Amino acid sequence: MTEYERNDLGLVEFLQCESIGEPGQRTFNITARSDRGETIVWMEKEQLFQVGVSLKQFLATRESTADPAPFDVAALNSPVPIHVEFKTGEMSLRHDPASDVFTFVASDMQRDDSEQGPLAEITFSFQRSQAEEIAKRSVAIVAAGRKPCALCDAPLTPSESHFCVKVNGYNPMENPMGEDQS
Repeated sequence: MTEYERNDLGLVEFLQCESIGEPGQRTFNITARSDRGETIVWMEKEQLFQVGVSLKQFLATRESTADPAPFDVAALNSPVPIHVEFKTGEMSLRHDPASDVFTFVASDMQRDDSEQGPLAEITFSFQRSQAEEIAKRSVAIVAAGRKPCALCDAPLTPSESHFCVKVNGYNPMENPMGEDQS
């Protein structure tokens, strides 16, 4: 049975997503901080994109509460500040309509049997204004990567030849559409 180290940052004051590195070699993360500690959750580009899309859907389908109730934060079991950093495997997102607060839960990727220690799980909550910002920023970060080929949608890497499957390799051009790649 898998043992989890569960952490809850409560309602965070700082929430940001970013990519690090050059297009084609980027890594993606969400960073959250509260008075309880901080977390950096590393993820794949598609996962960050899904976070943004899911938040946009939540925001579009759930109206802001006129008089939100206070958000109930679980008690902290440890006086030691939380510092959790891992690459996520599973993520979930919830919305509490009474308080109009969003909650993000991420768990560590499954490890090999050779790695010791518990898997980590982090939970943090954030306000609607932070959800709006993360939704916009995550989609913009993902879109800032390599441009896709107009025919096959594969990412085009500057200074590398592109073999487009849609033209069966018979077109020797790097860009079969003849568009500027810069």
